[in-house]
Amino acid sequence: MVLNRQCVSQGNMNNSGFVVILCWLLMQGKSSYGNLPQEVGIVEQCNGYCFSVVKPFLDHCAQLKEAADANNKLKDKIYTLDGTINNLQSQLLNSGAETKNLDEKIKEKDEIIKEKAEQIKEKVEQIKEKVEQIRDKDTQITDLREQVKMMYRVLAEKNDQLSKINQTSESLSGWTVIQRRFDGSVEFNRNWRDYRDGFGDPRGEFFIGLKKLHMMTAAEPQELYIDLGDVNGTYRHAKYDNFIVGSEEESFVLKSLGNYSGNAGDSLREHEKAKFATDDRDSPNKCVHSYDGPWWFNGSSCGKSSLNGKYFKEGIADGRNGVSWGHWNMFDYKLSLTFVKMTIRPRSPQT
Repeated sequence: MVLNRQCVSQGNMNNSGFVVILCWLLMQGKSSYGNLPQEVGIVEQCNGYCFSVVKPFLDHCAQLKEAADANNKLKDKIYTLDGTINNLQSQLLNSGAETKNLDEKIKEKDEIIKEKAEQIKEKVEQIKEKVEQIRDKDTQITDLREQVKMMYRVLAEKNDQLSKINQTSESLSGWTVIQRRFDGSVEFNRNWRDYRDGFGDPRGEFFIGLKKLHMMTAAEPQELYIDLGDVNGTYRHAKYDNFIVGSEEESFVLKSLGNYSGNAGDSLREHEKAKFATDDRDSPNKCVHSYDGPWWFNGSSCGKSSLNGKYFKEGIADGRNGVSWGHWNMFDYKLSLTFVKMTIRPRSPQT
């Protein structure tokens, strides 16, 4: 722009000089040819010489004019471009402000989206927790259903067992035989499973099973009646009015005997509260091993009776290992009984 202004200034100076020279020449021509008419042209006045001198200046002037016009056009273009640039700069500034506003809005939207995402995540976790709770409830319901089914099966089994047990009742008195020995035909020194489930023949020598005893005594209070006999044909009895046997989880503990009555002596009292013991689940002082038979042995002296000991037909034991009832013969354990029958019935006799 500075260069253009310089060119314009130079063009103006040249034009001024040209005008001065042109005026001088015109004055010279007027003085020399003052008698010529006014209508005669400048070329005719100056003849060839004047035209040859003025024409270069006229051409130069035309060129200067063209340059000035071009310069003016260029200036107009420059001014137009300046306006366009200013307009673009203004638009750019406006665009920058709008972009900044958009960035702020996008940032706000991002924050909102992030917050919503956190809320959704929290809701998903809550839903997962609820689903797990529902699954746990379903599992509990399934377990309860299985337990109910199992209870139905157990009740059915108990009813079946009680039905079979009732078949062993002797006479119309309601007494149920739970153990019988009279000839030594059945081995009574057996393991835990046999005594739990029972063994032998109800019509002969047998044991009803501790599991059945527990169910019967847990269902209602029972009386226990024990018939005893020796090789000489002497018979005695012992009766207890509240006979209760615990569950297998309690090792079929002899929970209660109640009051004693009879003429055989109370040789079972010392065994009350004792757990049942077999050879494979013996008491701490190995009473089963010493007495050759399972029983409710206590933890100190083993006790004063053992009705599941070894059977001796002649009624004489090797030591303390026979069928013994301490009060029978003043605690002489060489005596081995040859007859035992244990029966139970509900405490209120059936009529």
